[in-house]
Amino acid sequence: MENESRSLEFVTKVVDISILKEHPKNYRQHPDDQIEHLCKSITEHGIYKNIVVANDGTILTGHGVVKACRKLELKQIPVFELPIAPDDIKALKLLAADNELGHLAQIDDKALIELLKGVMDMDSLLGTGFDDKMLANLMFVSRPASEIKSINEAAEFLGMPEYDEGKLSLKLIVNFESEENRQEFAKLIGVELTEKTKYIYFPPVEKNDLKSVRFVEKEEAANVEEPKA
Repeated sequence: MENESRSLEFVTKVVDISILKEHPKNYRQHPDDQIEHLCKSITEHGIYKNIVVANDGTILTGHGVVKACRKLELKQIPVFELPIAPDDIKALKLLAADNELGHLAQIDDKALIELLKGVMDMDSLLGTGFDDKMLANLMFVSRPASEIKSINEAAEFLGMPEYDEGKLSLKLIVNFESEENRQEFAKLIGVELTEKTKYIYFPPVEKNDLKSVRFVEKEEAANVEEPKA
């Protein structure tokens, strides 16, 4: 048990990025927007997040960083190499710990907003993990309604241009005591109701007839002649 409790001795080295490989049990994905932020951060600050690998070059921590370095076309990167196989229990625990321990921290949204607002006043948010709209949304959801009534108001507070929230349709739910009353209401507004009617538009809109619509393969569609006028 005493040997098991000892910390592993790692070797610090610079390796060719081509020898590094993703861990087959890594369950976190790294979408393009995250990689874009990581690339910007690496370009400005260098590789400051530890990349830890097993004894065969399998990545245990820093999958996203390695992916960003590849996108930046870096040939060599610094790593910490542990003397364990990628399927060693310690390797698997490290993989999970690197992904999950950060979630246990508590975030002060107000302090984060103030920090990012200060960054935004002097530079782009690219590299922080946030963009303008994400920051406005954080402001909107973290402040009481008495302070921020809409995402546009949040954006204005942060000094951002207004966002187009799109045209919102108004909905009205009407309940009837009987089918007779329902039909009478339909006649009043000039629409026809059936047993299958679940909702209506007012004023009435033209319905698309989908009975004759069929889906074809792309190759088949290319061979279909357009009808002559």
